[in-house]
Amino acid sequence: MDSDDKYHPDKTHQNKEDKQEEKIEDAIAEEYRNYKPDSEHKIKELKQEGEISESITDEYKEKQSSTKKKYLAITLALVSIIVIFSGSFFFTNIMDSQDYLVNGKPMTSNFLIQNLKGDTVDTWISWKKADGGLFHIHVLDSQHATKERLDAILDVIMSQQEIELDDSLTQKGPKGTSSTYYAGWYGALNSITDDTKFNIVKNLHFHVDDDVATGDIQIILTDLSNPDGYSGYTKSIVDEANHQILKSTITIYNIDEIGIENLKTILRHELGHGFGLAHSTAPEDMMYPVISTNYPYISDCDLDAISFLYDGGESSQVICEK
Repeated sequence: MDSDDKYHPDKTHQNKEDKQEEKIEDAIAEEYRNYKPDSEHKIKELKQEGEISESITDEYKEKQSSTKKKYLAITLALVSIIVIFSGSFFFTNIMDSQDYLVNGKPMTSNFLIQNLKGDTVDTWISWKKADGGLFHIHVLDSQHATKERLDAILDVIMSQQEIELDDSLTQKGPKGTSSTYYAGWYGALNSITDDTKFNIVKNLHFHVDDDVATGDIQIILTDLSNPDGYSGYTKSIVDEANHQILKSTITIYNIDEIGIENLKTILRHELGHGFGLAHSTAPEDMMYPVISTNYPYISDCDLDAISFLYDGGESSQVICEK
């Protein structure tokens, strides 16, 4: 076929094709204009709109709840402050008593009095010191004699603090009556004004010994356990003929297991033995054999026994009448 024989569409055929294309385009446009989503699609859209609405509502409610909680917390805080301030006057005495309360497991103690021959004696014994002379209480230095423990020991020996406690706390009397106690032996002994046959040791002196414990009373801290389970033990050497103590040694056992307040408690008790006291008959007293009182301080009862002993009394047992 030559060039003149190639196919050329006539105009009529071209026009038909153009019209068919226009009809297809018009049909597509008409279908797009008349499109309506089916009911299932609508439900999905509505659910999505509902979820969005609920989310916004929940967020708003949460903000409201948070705001209410903040206001409630502020209100409660203000009420608490008012209650605390209005009630502080009424609770002052109770809070003061709580300051002196000592909690801890019961501790046991014992003491031994031996004469110069080494025999055990059971009699009244006191110190015979010149009036105004120093009475030495020394601690043997060791790894256990830390600064905190030495400060506690010093407080028990030299404190002059007086403690006023309601008698109902120690089962000594009805609520509203009170008794005076002492935190340290210096303050306690110097509160005694009775004239006694022998001088009550009052001019106490504290010192730490490097190698050998000297002093009238020597204190030893150890991490060893007492064979009989005692927390503290006091051994006194006496001149039986003259009824006087020559030297006392106090040993505090299991020192690494004893807290500072319990160290003070057991030492107050053992120093009582060191000054010549035996045990008390009253469970609430510091000198009771098993120290279980929550207020382990030196009582008037203990000091009455000291006065009786140094006035020539024939018993060093503490008998509490109040």
